[in-house]
Amino acid sequence: MSEAAAGLLASRERVAAYSADAVRAAEKPLLAEGRPLMRWAAAALADVVARQLETRPGALLVLAGAGDNGGDALFAAAELCTVAERVDVVLVRDRVHRAALDAALVAGARVRSASEACGALAEYALVLDGILGIGHLADRRLRGGARALVECVRALDERPIVVAVDLPSGLDPDDGTADAAVLAADITVTFGALKAGLIRGRGPELSGRVHLVDLGLEPYLQLAHPAATAPVEIVRVTAPQRP
Repeated sequence: MSEAAAGLLASRERVAAYSADAVRAAEKPLLAEGRPLMRWAAAALADVVARQLETRPGALLVLAGAGDNGGDALFAAAELCTVAERVDVVLVRDRVHRAALDAALVAGARVRSASEACGALAEYALVLDGILGIGHLADRRLRGGARALVECVRALDERPIVVAVDLPSGLDPDDGTADAAVLAADITVTFGALKAGLIRGRGPELSGRVHLVDLGLEPYLQLAHPAATAPVEIVRVTAPQRP
């Protein structure tokens, strides 16, 4: 199903973009109320990925980091086990969002090592990049197995579709800086608000088409000053509010 057929149309708009600190501050009162923002984000992410797999069926590779981005990716993976031919997960850190991983494994996903995934990249129709998000990091460069995997995908002559979770891993969410080992996305599914790094620096080059998922942050973002505004081709998505 195409995005148009699904009712998801891209439009070019002048959109406000916010710093990572502003987005985290806007999320805080909703999280304090018990709103399951991660599950809503993951549901919207899964819907976007499912549409891509309808046009290019095959296996899904999920690159999951230790933080909330990894949790988003893994909860989405759990939903996508009924859509993809199979779902393989690479855990790029020793730590993981345990509930999200358990959900993915119960649904039928399997964990593979970075070296196994590198050797089988031709099998995947789509790669879901959930390595790094907007968390506090002094150095956003990818390292170790995560960097090796990204380099393997970048080296392919015919690569899978790449969907970035919130922003391409290694891209600074505020200024858009990035080193060479960042996996350029075909689609970036960003949650709650447009991050300033998606429209600054290398952001436009690395982000592909941006899907902005509404999580209900707007009333709280009004308290923050946008870090930047720019005309952006964007697809607006309402998060399915699943429990």
